[in-house]
Amino acid sequence: MKTVLLVISFFSFAFSIDVTSGGKLSKNQQGIDIKHYDIRLKVDSKRKMISGYTDIKMKIIDEIRFIELDLLKSYFISKIKVDGVATPFKHRENKIFIKAQDIKLNSTIVITVEYKGKPPVAENPPWSGGFTWSKSKDGYPWVGVSCQANGSYLWYPSKEHPSDEPQGADIHITVTKPLSVASNGLLKKVTDHKNKWHTWHWSTDYNINPYNINFTVGSFDVVERIIPSLGKPLKTQFYVLNENIAGSEKLLDQAEVFIGFFTRNFGQYPWINEKLGIVNTPYWGMEHQTIIAYGNEYKDNEKGYDFLLLHEMAHEWWGNYLSVSDWSDFWIHEGFAVYSEALFIEEKYGFDEYNSFFKKNLLKKIPQYKPIVLDRNATMKQVAGLDPYYKGAFVLHMLRYLIGDEDFFKVIKDFLHSKKMAHDNQVSTSDFIDIVHNTTGENIDWFFEVYLYEKKYPILIKNISHGSNHTFVELSWKNKGFAMPVEVIYKSNTGFTQKKLVVTDEPIMIAIPQYNQIKIDPDKRILLTLDKKE
Repeated sequence: MKTVLLVISFFSFAFSIDVTSGGKLSKNQQGIDIKHYDIRLKVDSKRKMISGYTDIKMKIIDEIRFIELDLLKSYFISKIKVDGVATPFKHRENKIFIKAQDIKLNSTIVITVEYKGKPPVAENPPWSGGFTWSKSKDGYPWVGVSCQANGSYLWYPSKEHPSDEPQGADIHITVTKPLSVASNGLLKKVTDHKNKWHTWHWSTDYNINPYNINFTVGSFDVVERIIPSLGKPLKTQFYVLNENIAGSEKLLDQAEVFIGFFTRNFGQYPWINEKLGIVNTPYWGMEHQTIIAYGNEYKDNEKGYDFLLLHEMAHEWWGNYLSVSDWSDFWIHEGFAVYSEALFIEEKYGFDEYNSFFKKNLLKKIPQYKPIVLDRNATMKQVAGLDPYYKGAFVLHMLRYLIGDEDFFKVIKDFLHSKKMAHDNQVSTSDFIDIVHNTTGENIDWFFEVYLYEKKYPILIKNISHGSNHTFVELSWKNKGFAMPVEVIYKSNTGFTQKKLVVTDEPIMIAIPQYNQIKIDPDKRILLTLDKKE
């Protein structure tokens, strides 16, 4: 299967459930800061139900009337406690409201939500979220959870917004024996309940986005190895069904190659103290932090590598480690992950193949449905589509062309490791632009304004006129203040000539031999619309 076909299907979100992640936070939710989730659920695959409770540790950072949390209204909430004391609440329109009149500003409290119900069934996972209730070939239940597009409140009570990453999470999932559970972080304990059930306790001490908290249930074997990662041992675990065990070592071989590539280019694996986890899922894939969902069935593309594994591993740096606080900046997650694949191709196959990746795989697939950076308070539903992926990667491709390799790669590394500059360990598009300006010493807002904040490509005007001995080509950008350089190639008296022209919104003229043709942007390095006038 060609990479481009995989990309097209993978990056098209669907929303059969009418809920979505993100949006504008209410004043109540702005007033709480989630510190930790402790999720304790029994997963009954026979009845397709979940039941249990979640402890949510939070700090009150502003005056609020209610503690406001998100949870699908289809769940039955039996009890809510504040610091162990049962408290009245209301549950309506996928929201939980708990009175906060006795809760003091700057206090840290624990909200316990006891609930049960049937989670939504994912109709087209992972694009349409929910639970996937499947079975492996040997008849054991195989359960996957996907919720990036629709939000974590599909299965546990949360403050469902990318701006609020807890400082860690504990995930206790109880399943029937001999099923296993794969989840985030490190496996702390498996508790046998002396009946048909046992509980798997996973824990992560790293900041984590609510949708990245995840688990998968199945009759798994665990294939393990230690991969060297910049001089440190990286525990690598693949939770794989027995029916798929034959390809597991080859997949880990690729993971080892990819770890080498990513660490050379972006630095140490962000979760080196926990693991690189991969779990065999009944849906295609998703970048859950330290436990990548993988369902690509070991399919390599025409170049001989597993595109899906590479893409999801890229997210461990771009998206999981470097996160955005508003889905309006979603391109930082996805555009950088797609661009990472281009860099991998360049390192392995050379610069011509790198260019070909953009020309053949991305250029004609950018839909131009919307700008890739939307207004603040965006939802995942609003940013869905291919533009943040393909156009986002192409913006980086063009930025490299514009500012040169030395500044470009400095920008990338500085941006990745700039989390300390942003509130709550997260970044925005404006942070990226500031780093570009500081690195280059130039203001190129004209570039970002057109390519990030406008839907359509800039228009290059090409005027042709003929003299007695020459053809005159006049080029200018229609967009005011735009100054993207453009390469041209034409046949001269001494052979083919290729030039890089500094083109602005003021016309520039070039003379070529009479009636010869000139080719604009022969390597297709620039997103543009050509307006030809002859």
